[in-house]
Amino acid sequence: MRARGRHAAMAVALMAGTAWPVAAQDRGMVLLQEAAARYAPVSTLCANFVQQLAVPLLGDERTARGRLCQARPNLFAMRFTDPAGDVLVVDGESVWYYLPSSDSLQAFRAPVERGTRGSDFHREFLQDPELKYTVTYEGAESLAGANTHRLRLVPKARASYRAAVLWIEQGTSLLRQIRLEEENGNRRTITLSGIVFDVDPPRGWFVFTPPAGVLVMSR
Repeated sequence: MRARGRHAAMAVALMAGTAWPVAAQDRGMVLLQEAAARYAPVSTLCANFVQQLAVPLLGDERTARGRLCQARPNLFAMRFTDPAGDVLVVDGESVWYYLPSSDSLQAFRAPVERGTRGSDFHREFLQDPELKYTVTYEGAESLAGANTHRLRLVPKARASYRAAVLWIEQGTSLLRQIRLEEENGNRRTITLSGIVFDVDPPRGWFVFTPPAGVLVMSR
C-alpha cells in the first residue's frame, strides 16, 4: 500500500507540473505506468508511422512509411506504403516478415513468443514494464509540435536490442515515438501520428499469405 500511495503522489505532482525530488528511475517508471494504464482498456488501435533506420557501420540511413494496427490480445501488423508491399504481421500464432523491397522470393516466420520482441512495441513496452525494464527519465522534449517526456528503457533480460527510448506525450500519455538501439549498433526510430483507438482495422489486416513461389524460412 505504501508503494502504491507513493506512486500515486508522484503521478499527481507530475501532472500538476510541480517539482518532485525523486530519482530519474522512479519518475520514469511512474510515467510509463501511466501510459500503460492509458492503453490498458483499448481493444484496437491504428496509427500512421514513419520508420527511420540508421546503420552506422555502413553509413546508411533509410526512411519508410506506412500504417500499423494492433488488436488484443496478440494481433499486430505494420504494412508499408514506402517501400510498398513490405509487411510485418503477427497473426496470433506466428510472426511473419516479408520484405519484397529487398527479397521478393523469401518470407520469414517465427513463433509469436520468439518473434515479437521489439516489434509489437505497445505490448512490448506497456505490459508489465516494471518487470521487464530499468527505466530512466531523460527529460522533457518537443516532438513534432507536441510536448513529450523522454524515457530510456534497458531490458532486464537478454533482448535483440540494448535499450529503447520512448517519447510519451505530456497530458495524454500517448506513445509518440520509439527508438530501438539494436545489438548490432543499428538505430530504428518509429514515429507515430494519427493515433486512433477502438477502430476496426481493414479486413485481413492481421493475415499474411505468402505469394505463390515465395520460400518460407522458419526461425
